[in-house]
Amino acid sequence: MDHVWDGFYTGQTRLSRFPIIVYAPRGATYDIIYTGTPPKKQKYYLDSQDNSLEMIVRIAYPGAESRQILKDGQRVDMNQWDEAIQQYGEVQRRFCGENRFIGVKNILEFYLTKGCVLQIAPRDAIQTMVRMEWTMNEFFSNGGTT
Repeated sequence: MDHVWDGFYTGQTRLSRFPIIVYAPRGATYDIIYTGTPPKKQKYYLDSQDNSLEMIVRIAYPGAESRQILKDGQRVDMNQWDEAIQQYGEVQRRFCGENRFIGVKNILEFYLTKGCVLQIAPRDAIQTMVRMEWTMNEFFSNGGTT
């Protein structure tokens, strides 16, 4: 129970947890679409007795703010830009934390394996479908979308 209420909303003093059961054989992919405001920071962990379980998670965000993957507190760089598809390279399931953010569509895609703990955090960047990115301040100081 939250101990603080700000009018209609809770004070968010408690860490929310949403455990789910997934079927995650090799090749599994799950799409997550929030019906409300997504949390700024999240943690993902795949727990199983089967060492072969793994999955790709794709999260569609309603806003343009880019996200990043952290593993052991360190940022995991996105896949390299792929000229053939004109966006960051697809997740190939090479290592836990492999990721990319698809600009304009605002989809974060990452690879999760058994026992690996990943965190999602905001990244101070606006990404587009071309190979450019700015910090939020740089983008809006020059007129934003105009």
